[in-house]
Amino acid sequence: MSFLGEVAEQSRRLRNLVEFYRTEEGTELLWKATHLFTHHTHSIIFAGMGSSEFAPVVVRDYLAYNLGVPVVLWEAGELLHYGMNCIRDDDLIIAISQSGESIETRKVVDILRDHLGVISITNDPESKIARYSRLDLQILAGAEASISSKTYTNSLGLLLILSRAVTALDAEPLYRSLLEIADGMESFRADRLDEIEDAAKFMHAADAVHFISRGPAMAAARQAALTFGTGARIFTCAVPGGSVRHGLMGSMGAGHYAIIFAPDGPGGDLLRKLAVDLAVLGSKVVLFTSEETVKDHNLCTIRITPGDPELFPLACAMPLELLFETLARDKGLVAGVFIRGEKVTTKE
Repeated sequence: MSFLGEVAEQSRRLRNLVEFYRTEEGTELLWKATHLFTHHTHSIIFAGMGSSEFAPVVVRDYLAYNLGVPVVLWEAGELLHYGMNCIRDDDLIIAISQSGESIETRKVVDILRDHLGVISITNDPESKIARYSRLDLQILAGAEASISSKTYTNSLGLLLILSRAVTALDAEPLYRSLLEIADGMESFRADRLDEIEDAAKFMHAADAVHFISRGPAMAAARQAALTFGTGARIFTCAVPGGSVRHGLMGSMGAGHYAIIFAPDGPGGDLLRKLAVDLAVLGSKVVLFTSEETVKDHNLCTIRITPGDPELFPLACAMPLELLFETLARDKGLVAGVFIRGEKVTTKE
């Protein structure tokens, strides 16, 4: 299936995810996961590669605040070679791998086979990572051959669902929000493609882009940097908004391009102000925002709802992927095809 075909499946796959974890079987799995989060848990450690590494950004702050324990996000290759001796018996490890076979994550879980607190999140229950862990939670995204789209969004959805389960919060409001996002994906693809075309024209000369956000919405910035860098031959860098003013402003202005993700809240307000400041300097800025902002000829705005910082990366996913596909196509590239490397990385 083509990249656009897989993108088009996202809404259906997200609905399937919600429907499954509402069932008795799905609820039982979440109950089992909850019982691996104990009152004696020292810390929660997430490990993954690529989008599986930074998807947990959407729940890191929520889990740390509500469970009162440190939440650590490791790139699995770094954990494998530099952090394994730091893992304690009372740590909970959540290994994320869409394929269930990513080499670094697989080696981490293999080493931890005797550890009592290893949960995996995969798209294949027969994969090694799923079989090596104490409990496997499925993202139910279906087969995916191109750059991550539906596996990424369903990973975000499942992490949000899991976070509510382990904090004993009623999941129904979240489920309704996820279903509304699925509806929004379809309506955006049906009715708002002109906005994507405008943004693509705005960005057509870009050969390097900063992707900027804050908090949980940094997952969107990091996913965008990975996607555009992998498939559109654009040099990319994901950076938190606060860091931009600590030296990077000197590289911004005429000839510079940025994509900024600004959800609701004080962090989003700072990002909207940053977007305006960069536009005034001469940078070309595409702003994914939950709120109106001032107009500027260097600022292209795409309104996204809901604006909740945790949900915002999910709501941004499809328009972002459509923008990526359009830019890649304008460069004569087939979006979603790996220029170098492969879908499942089996070599360190």
